Parts: sequence; C-alpha cells; structure tokens
Amino acid sequence: MNKNFKNMIIIFLGFFFLSLFSNTLSPFITTIKNTYNVSNSIIAMLPSVVYCASFIMSILGARLMPAIGLKKGLYLGFSFAILASIVILFSHSFCVLLVGYFIAGLAVGMTSLILSTLLSLLPKQYQKFSLANACFGLGGIVILPIDRFVLGNGINFNYTYSIHIVFIILFLLLATKIKDIAPVENNAENKNAFSMLKNPLVLLLSIAIFFYVGAEISTTNWTGTFLEHYYGLSRTEVPNILLGFWILFTLGRTFGDKVLEKVGQLRFLAISPIITILGIFVILSGKTKIQALVGIAIIGITISLIYPALQGYLIQHVDKHYIPATNSIITIFNNLGATFLTYLIGFAGEINVTYVFIIQIVFYFYIIVVSALYLFSKFRKQLDQNPS
Repeated sequence: MNKNFKNMIIIFLGFFFLSLFSNTLSPFITTIKNTYNVSNSIIAMLPSVVYCASFIMSILGARLMPAIGLKKGLYLGFSFAILASIVILFSHSFCVLLVGYFIAGLAVGMTSLILSTLLSLLPKQYQKFSLANACFGLGGIVILPIDRFVLGNGINFNYTYSIHIVFIILFLLLATKIKDIAPVENNAENKNAFSMLKNPLVLLLSIAIFFYVGAEISTTNWTGTFLEHYYGLSRTEVPNILLGFWILFTLGRTFGDKVLEKVGQLRFLAISPIITILGIFVILSGKTKIQALVGIAIIGITISLIYPALQGYLIQHVDKHYIPATNSIITIFNNLGATFLTYLIGFAGEINVTYVFIIQIVFYFYIIVVSALYLFSKFRKQLDQNPS
C-alpha cells in the first residue's frame, strides 16, 4: 500500500475515533443533570468547560508541537482522552466529572491540532480535508445510536467511556504505523504561530473560519428550538429532521473534495454562502414542514464544504515551511469560535431565536466578501500575466 495513502487512512480513523469521543457528551446532558442533581445553570458549565479546555490546548499545543514532534503529540492527545475517560468512568461527584470533561477538552484540542497538521503535511493529492471532516461527522452520527442504547437500557452513562478507552488504545497501536511524514521544524514561525497573522490571507480567512464555526454550531444548537417555536413541530419530529441535516452535511463532505477540485475553493466560497443565506430565508419565511425541510436541506448541503474549502485553501497557499504554524492558527480560531461565538449567539437566541439566523447571515456575508476579493485578485493577476 502507498505509504501516503496508508497515512491518510490512519489519520481519517483518528478523526473518526476523536469524534466518537468528543460527541458523547451532548446526548447525556439531561442524564448527567438528573444523576448528579445539579441545576440548569450548573449543567450548562459542562460544554463550556470542554470548549474552553480545547481552546487552551490548541494554543499550548501550537507551542508544544515543534518541541515534541507530531507522533508524540498525537500519543499525548489521545492519552489525555484515555485519562479523561477513566476519570469520567469512575466519577462519583459532579466536581470530579467536571475535571474529567476538562481533560477531555484538552484531548480534543491537542488531537484535532495534530491530526489536521499531519493531514496538511501529506502531498497535496492526499490532503482530503473534506473527507477528513466527513469522518469526524460520521463519528457524530455513529455515537448517537450507541448513546441511545445506553440510555434505553438504563445503563450508567459513565460506562460508555469504557468503549472509548478500548477504541483509543487500538487506534494508538495503529498510529505507530504512521511513517515518513515531514517533522515540524523547530523554528521561530512554528514556535510562535501567531506571527502568521501578519499574513493578510491567513488573518482574513482565519476570521472567516472563526465566523463559520459560530454559524455551524449555532445552526445545530438552535434549529430545533426554532422549528418547535415557529413551525409547531413536536420534540419527537425535530430529532429526525436534524438527523436528516447531519446526513446531508456528512454526505456533502464525503464527496466534497471532488467538488472543490472541479469548482475551485475560492469560487465555491464566494457562491455557496449565498445559497446558504437563501436557505435561511426559506426557513425564516416558511410556514409548512416542507418549507422547513427544504431550508434545512439547502443549509446542510451548502455549508458542508465551507470549512474544508477555507482550511484547504489556506494550507495550500502558504509555503510548506509555514504549514504547521498556519494549521495551528486554523485550529485556534476554530476553537475560539466554538468557545465564544456559540455563547454570544446563544445569548441572542434566548432573546429571540430568529436573531440566531440573522447573525449567521452576517457571518456568511463576510465569507462571501473576503472570498470574492481574493477571487477577483486572482483573476486580475492572471489577466496581467496573460494579456490578450
């Protein structure tokens, strides 16, 4: 087997197992609240603790990565996941559980940084960012029936993490087969990834990633509430519609690399968010279940490739020397958006859920403008080089 292809497959499996681990919390929020008898305001701390820890580790990991290397960084990240699983598995108080989920956030921050850097350092034909994100999305879909089985059979939610311990150990054994990926140079740029923000391309597209992550997470967090309030759908109907969203979203990413190769990343980024905004208008102006389904389908398909397109364009348009630092910036802005924008948008949603979608339109408009500017600049440069 081609060594780069084998490395790519192992990295994809890493994203899948990381997703299984990181997406286990959400379905158990209500169960954890009842098990530990805590208030709504206290239980709301759990996701924020994970996001915050992930953000912290994405910054620390950017400093650690050049010093310890990629493989040791990968082992460290997944070791955090094992430690977090053990703490959660044996926790008998909410405080201990909180510590466990903080460690889980450290694991997610470190492993996502290392896995995406490993993928970025493969030859261009193996940098399948969309498919890597699809593997992460698949993990989020697969974990749902596992969690549902645990809840449906009255099994203690903590025991789910024993499965993760087994999966992660198996993956770590497989990760030893990753070979011949260029090491991260221990230079000034990679030690201080924030120096890359002096590059306008890196800065502007990193801000686009920041906005996109806030828009994506707020879509998954608030669409169900919106459908209940404005379409009168029941709580049993909403999960099925959201599952349809995730299936379309994951399918889009599965076949997305081919689409981006044919259309071009910048052209896609200048057009796709426009269609997404149209999908939002369909949802906001609709009154029937069919209109809701159409709007959500449009959003699910069109946003599925925005992140891989931004990530891929950035990685493929900086010198290879700067790829690790650039990838660190991408991961940091990703976690920054998840940590802060999610809650700012959530505050607006508590006032009026419609505001969530209006804010998203502003975010997507920024992506359209920046992409169009670089696309126009690219065409202009081509015309200057080949005047006719």
